[in-house]
Amino acid sequence: MDSVPHPKPNVTKTEDSRVGLVGWWKFSLVSLIFFQITAATFTSLGVALPFMIDELSWSWSSAGIGFSLLSLMVGITGWLPALTLRRFGTRATYGVGGATMAIGFALIASTPGLQQYLFGAALAGLGYTLCATVPGVAVINQWLPRRRAFAIGAYMTLGGLGGVAGPLIVTGLVALTGTWRMHWWAMCGSILVLTALAALTLKRPPQSQQVNTPPPKEQERLSSRVFVTTAHWQLKDVLRTPQYYVIVTALTMTLFGGVTMNTWAVTHMGNLGIAVGVAAAALSTHALVNAFSRAVGGALATWVDPKWLLASALIAEIIGMLSLAAADNALTIALFVVGEGYGFGMCFFATTMLLVNYYGPDEAPKTMGIMHFITTLAMIGPVLGGYIGDTFGSFATVFRGYAVVQFVCLVAVLLMRPPAHRHTNDPARTTLHSRQSPP
Repeated sequence: MDSVPHPKPNVTKTEDSRVGLVGWWKFSLVSLIFFQITAATFTSLGVALPFMIDELSWSWSSAGIGFSLLSLMVGITGWLPALTLRRFGTRATYGVGGATMAIGFALIASTPGLQQYLFGAALAGLGYTLCATVPGVAVINQWLPRRRAFAIGAYMTLGGLGGVAGPLIVTGLVALTGTWRMHWWAMCGSILVLTALAALTLKRPPQSQQVNTPPPKEQERLSSRVFVTTAHWQLKDVLRTPQYYVIVTALTMTLFGGVTMNTWAVTHMGNLGIAVGVAAAALSTHALVNAFSRAVGGALATWVDPKWLLASALIAEIIGMLSLAAADNALTIALFVVGEGYGFGMCFFATTMLLVNYYGPDEAPKTMGIMHFITTLAMIGPVLGGYIGDTFGSFATVFRGYAVVQFVCLVAVLLMRPPAHRHTNDPARTTLHSRQSPP
């Protein structure tokens, strides 16, 4: 009698092992896509623009509109991936996003004038949204539920490293080929190949794996201190909880400070007597710290609730911005690099994990999509920072004021408790004190 059940677990383990390997392959693919689109857009465009301006005789202000359009399109289309994932699936989302980005890059590569460049930048922003964190996290939720926190941290780290690689790719290709256009053609070809591969291979886990997968509370080995909901949240219920807006505001303010810092930090440090080369090296090091802080978050999130990771990020942001305000020596510059770099990357990771933990992975595309849409407000940061800098004659006021705003966000995060679903009375029902992954 005992001999009958024994083969069944072995088959299940074999299937789980095979699906696990496939899941890590899919993780590698979406991470590589995130790396590529990060390298191809925000960090590389700023490096390519001087070459483009010199050849096409544009003004700096006109050329800068393209960067603004890229950022604006990423923000205002933040809701779109949730719609395409639900209606058409992951493969179609990556396929359409990749094709859109490729068209945008091709238009920039072949542009004879400003209008085509601006249209291409807008398309690149739209495609970025369809290929970035929302579909990437959705793939991780489907295929790697037992290693979700680690995988999301690693995914975001690889995306951040794309920001480090982007400027090197531009300068390397320009030096090798003698033209900035080759950079955009290379980005066009690479995103087409990667997203075509995604469109062909990113299927959902097989039905057998979905049946054998344990319920959500058993999917990941987590400390009892980490809150994860087992309630079935719908978007309308999520939007009624104050916790959602605390999380979204924390990320919005972090992005607000981040884009402002990237715009004015070099100018500010130059006004304080710091050489441009030193200031640029500080920003490059900041990008590395930003990327690797996400990996740190992925390693800690199974033992430390992401709420506390977010709190640590906001504390680091406050220290980093206050240090930047007075960055006229090596110590304050180092505090800025480590503080703001860690704070930005950890905030990006922790807010994502909080949305997944508080409201469930099924609603993550919608909750993340709306969050990214709201964070479009951060785009006014550089303009407001420039106005304040002109008014007060220094950007120190900008960075100190931002530290005060982040302190308010920190207080709200510290007071935040896990949300209770409106159809239940006991929020503790979702606290996982006995959550263990199967052997």
